[in-house]
Amino acid sequence: MIKAVVGKNIHGEELKWAQLTSEELVSLASTDALFGGNQTFVLEGALNSERGEEFVDLLEVFAESPHTFVFVEEKLLKAETEALTKVGAKIEIVKAEKKEYRFDNFGVAEALGKKDKKNLWLALMASWRAGEKPEAVAGLMAWKARQMKDVSLSRKLVSLYHDSHRGAGELELLLERFALKL
Repeated sequence: MIKAVVGKNIHGEELKWAQLTSEELVSLASTDALFGGNQTFVLEGALNSERGEEFVDLLEVFAESPHTFVFVEEKLLKAETEALTKVGAKIEIVKAEKKEYRFDNFGVAEALGKKDKKNLWLALMASWRAGEKPEAVAGLMAWKARQMKDVSLSRKLVSLYHDSHRGAGELELLLERFALKL
């Protein structure tokens, strides 16, 4: 059985096809497993490689095999698709999942490192909109100040954190004020 999967990894024994000759592949396809049963062999990027034509020529051997051969490819060209369908392969195209935008806290640290008031303030506003906790952002900023070896900046950030817990104001507002006075 042959299966072609576009876009995702499959579990099975991954063949190092670059190191195998055509004869070894034919022998592997026609030999039963040591303890019986069928095996699944995965060949990643084989059809779109330099040896792609060689694999297309062996598709009939793979189709007659008791084992399952899975070709995992980023994309299938028309010639390979036609050759696979001709021997009865199952073709599965998996679309890549879109990743959701996730806020990057390190933009705050980067702007602080450059001592860029505007971008620091913008990064703080973005972090609040993303739902970040002010304590986490203050900790990140204090870490960056220590990394910069700026003792006065680090002390100022730590005192802002403690002042907010003493009732001197909300930490979000104190950090915003700090960014604008930088």
